[in-house]
Amino acid sequence: MPPNIYEVTIPGSGTYQVESDRPLTDAEAYQAAAANAQPRGVKEELVRGAGLAFRGAAPVATGAAGGFMVGGAPGALAGSLALPIAELGTQAANVMLPEKYQIPSPSSAVENLLTRLGFPVPETTGERVIQAGGAGLGGFGGQIRGLQALSQTAASPVGRGVAQTMASEPGRQLAASAPSAMAGQTAYELTGSPVAGMVAGMGTGAAFGVGAKQPVVSREELAAKSTRLFEKAKESGVMFNAPKFANKMEGVMNGLRDEGYEVGGAYPKLDIAFKRLTDPNTPKDFTGLTNLRKAIRSAQASIDPEERRMATILKNEFDDYVTNAPSSDMFGLNTKTGTALWKQARDEYSKLMKSDIFEEMLSNAQLDASKFTQSGAENSMAQQLRQLAKNDKKMRMFTKDEQAAIRSAAKGTTVQNLLKFYGRFAPTSPIPAGFAGGASVYEPTIGVPFTIGAMASRAGATKLREQSVQNLADMMRSGITEVPRNLAPAVTGTRGLLTPLNVTSEELQQIYGR
Repeated sequence: MPPNIYEVTIPGSGTYQVESDRPLTDAEAYQAAAANAQPRGVKEELVRGAGLAFRGAAPVATGAAGGFMVGGAPGALAGSLALPIAELGTQAANVMLPEKYQIPSPSSAVENLLTRLGFPVPETTGERVIQAGGAGLGGFGGQIRGLQALSQTAASPVGRGVAQTMASEPGRQLAASAPSAMAGQTAYELTGSPVAGMVAGMGTGAAFGVGAKQPVVSREELAAKSTRLFEKAKESGVMFNAPKFANKMEGVMNGLRDEGYEVGGAYPKLDIAFKRLTDPNTPKDFTGLTNLRKAIRSAQASIDPEERRMATILKNEFDDYVTNAPSSDMFGLNTKTGTALWKQARDEYSKLMKSDIFEEMLSNAQLDASKFTQSGAENSMAQQLRQLAKNDKKMRMFTKDEQAAIRSAAKGTTVQNLLKFYGRFAPTSPIPAGFAGGASVYEPTIGVPFTIGAMASRAGATKLREQSVQNLADMMRSGITEVPRNLAPAVTGTRGLLTPLNVTSEELQQIYGR
């Protein structure tokens, strides 16, 4: 009688054949194989891990290569998704078909082929996760190139727009491709739920998009555009009447005397600024205006808080005059071309001026951080936003949409305010001495995590507040009516869906209730 032969896989060791004169149970066969099994060495495990990653990448990479040969970059996108789509379609059909008409799994056929080609077969959850990571990474190249091509060649504007969005942040998508696939496979292995796997994959991928900078007009780009427009306006004969400009600045200087300013007194940086502002012989073209504004901002950086305060008043008056000067204070506004160029230049300058208000908030928050020991820079930015929102004169320089965005930022979001409240229990606040600090001593397992959470909440609240101020600066420079939405998390989150899990027909039947 021929012996009974059993093939047994021992995780971390290999696959063994067990021969027996009598039938064995699975447990007996496993014990017999384990008795002779030897664990793999470190080098073997490293080689095996690379093989598993290649096993995961091979099907999608091969599909992408074949698709590229047939249809270029769009074909590569279709090819990289061919096997996952075929597998999902097959399993969806099998849910509806009787058992004798079930369609063989395309993925199983490919897996069998890879095994025959010598690729290592995953034995554990960890090894299947490695294979999933390879699949996620292997599909990225063809998919991103295909999407980039479609963003230029798609027949409809909507299709081009969707492809362009999906092809954005390629660096973050590359970073998210393997981790999102691995997280999805891990969740599926642990829970047996394909839905849990998809959610975990999307969530992991989305984390790689958090904090992505939205494309906005930089300060340098806006300044360069303003310079070109002002120069064109100057060539058309448009510029400030220098004597009238000087008279206006003398009036501002006299008004600051009520605030404590005296020429030649205790505020040297203001003296320098006013000397240049009130000089009637200095041309007041854009280059001159830019240099004058730099002198005012230098006074704003004074170590004397009073000089900084008065320099801020001066800058507000200066900006208001430049953007709203009457035509009688200008030369060359008697031509349509000159007037149009001046208006465009002034509008661009106004965007720059308004964005600087929020850039200065960020700088001031760093200077003021030590003054607000309980909430640091976050409190400084919140106070500055509230002060701006309550200043009717300064708010008039903003459009209605901009005013609404400023008031919204001053109030803060629900998440911001909750984090801020929890952050009050961080160690630098007096509250922990009576609560978190005492809790840490009385019951460390509660107090220590609570305090760590409070510190993280404060950091989160500060980051969100900083981002809201930076968004306002970007909004002003771009001339848009609302803060742009950051779509990067949604884009990187799709990486967790572009490497579908190997879900069996039985599991699909459970999902669809059959």
